[in-house]
Amino acid sequence: MVETEILPLDRMAIGEAGPNPDKLAAAIHAQLGVNTGAVPVHAIARALDIVDIRQERLHSIEGALVMTPDRNNGAILTNANSSLRRRRFTIAHELGHFLNPWHQPPRPVAFACTTEDLGTGWRGVSGEAGQHRLQESQANRFAIELLAPASRVEPFLNAIPDLEQVIAISTDLDISKEAAARRYVELYERPIAVVFGRNGIVRYVDRAPDFPFVSCRKGDPLPSCQNAPDPSGLTGRIHSEPADWVARMPQSELLTQRLFQASGFSMTLLMLDEDEKEELEL
Repeated sequence: MVETEILPLDRMAIGEAGPNPDKLAAAIHAQLGVNTGAVPVHAIARALDIVDIRQERLHSIEGALVMTPDRNNGAILTNANSSLRRRRFTIAHELGHFLNPWHQPPRPVAFACTTEDLGTGWRGVSGEAGQHRLQESQANRFAIELLAPASRVEPFLNAIPDLEQVIAISTDLDISKEAAARRYVELYERPIAVVFGRNGIVRYVDRAPDFPFVSCRKGDPLPSCQNAPDPSGLTGRIHSEPADWVARMPQSELLTQRLFQASGFSMTLLMLDEDEKEELEL
């Protein structure tokens, strides 16, 4: 399925899913009828009354949505300074605003979304969060459910935890490695965590609810990596000192694996040695 294809999507039927971002994305996939490969987000947006998708060099925002007062149609602007995969996520994010009947723009008929908005967690925000943060979180949730639905990620979840699978998800679904890693943490059957860093400093941590609390916080020095990476920047899995990573010592050994990326970015996968844990429980 190519981006130039005209998709026969029924927006009225999709709208019956209501404001829930998961259900909205699922309604689109139910009509697509394809369950593999990268999602044609440009074609989907155009089929759902986004009449123009443009890119310009932006400095204060990552994307924008302008629509008619009745939401009959809209136009999306993305940041030409960002990567193609980031722009795909931005289009999906703005489409989430457009399709969600509960989302109200902060200015008449227009949303202007910053990098921070697109970084708002997609697993929900606290009940005390304001309307803006809630809408941004829901738009991000819609975007990841549209671009990386569980059915398309599932084939990469059958092996033991490995950042190679994250890279494969990123390549196959045409999403960023960061988004792929976060989706991997969310959907993997066993609790894992990923620590995102840059230039040796922790940016943030994403962990499954059942994974031990990770003691690394934003701005902390990133624990050193004792394993040399291969030419792609990926290290093997090694046993690591739990005290470097988690607040409470787990019953099983802690394994880590790191991916070194461009511009000083990195991600470190944390996992428990489940085989050893099972032996201890026998």
